[in-house]
Amino acid sequence: MQSHIHHVDDLLLFSEVVEKGGFSAAARVLNMQRSKLSRRVAELEARLGVRLLQRNTRRVSLTPMGEQIYVHAQTMAREARTAFDLAASMGDTPSGLLRITAPSPLAVTLLGDMVARFCIAHPGVRVLLDTRDEIIDLVGEGYDLAFRAMSSALTDSRLIGRELALVPLTLLAAPALAQARPRHPRDLAALPLLAHATQDNRHTWRFTGPAGEIETLEFQPRCLSSNMATLRSMARSGLGVALLPHYLSANMIAKGELVPILPGWQAAPSRIYAIMPARRGEPLALRRFLELAAAELPALLA
Repeated sequence: MQSHIHHVDDLLLFSEVVEKGGFSAAARVLNMQRSKLSRRVAELEARLGVRLLQRNTRRVSLTPMGEQIYVHAQTMAREARTAFDLAASMGDTPSGLLRITAPSPLAVTLLGDMVARFCIAHPGVRVLLDTRDEIIDLVGEGYDLAFRAMSSALTDSRLIGRELALVPLTLLAAPALAQARPRHPRDLAALPLLAHATQDNRHTWRFTGPAGEIETLEFQPRCLSSNMATLRSMARSGLGVALLPHYLSANMIAKGELVPILPGWQAAPSRIYAIMPARRGEPLALRRFLELAAAELPALLA
């Protein structure tokens, strides 16, 4: 009986290696040494008498027999996860490790403090807050929650999204650049413009005027960055006009380091979503943290 239980354990480890695309990524998520994980899967192959994985330096791939066994291992892993999630959600004390990813400006400005207060209130909870600005594969890398600014619907069926808050955006420039005093969005074409992006394409800003009229401006950015705090620094240095979240710029506006441009025109706000892997049962720690974020973020971001 004991050997069968060990088999099951190793099948779950094998499933994790395939799901994460390799031993290193799986070892990180499992909090296990890579060499130990590799040895356990090799022992499983020896016990079964078949090779499950083709190993190379970059990735692992399944053998034909590995593909068949993976289907069953995956089902088992899914059911085990559901059982643990259900147990966690039924408990009355949040506990465990919560893995969260968020853009660094949001994390540094607001979420760091929120996470600290949450962990102090719930001593059994530990949090990993990842502040990479790129989009992370939540399912592949084992994250519970992502905060993302999005303008279109989710296309990944493995994920679910929940809108948490609107993020007002303000058109800002350094005082010297603001002296140009544009009165209409088309006047911006004469100024250097900065864009929040990772690709060097033409960009479009959309504004609503004082009488409700809609104007769009298409432009080639002077400079771009995937990080809003970096864009803010560029704008403050006088490099160009930037469309920035109000929560990130309020202090610099108050000090006169950044000046609003086109005050009569309103840019379409961004929206912050909570993105989670679609699964049955939600760990209590995740549910409680989401409740806190949903209660606090709308006012903090406005």
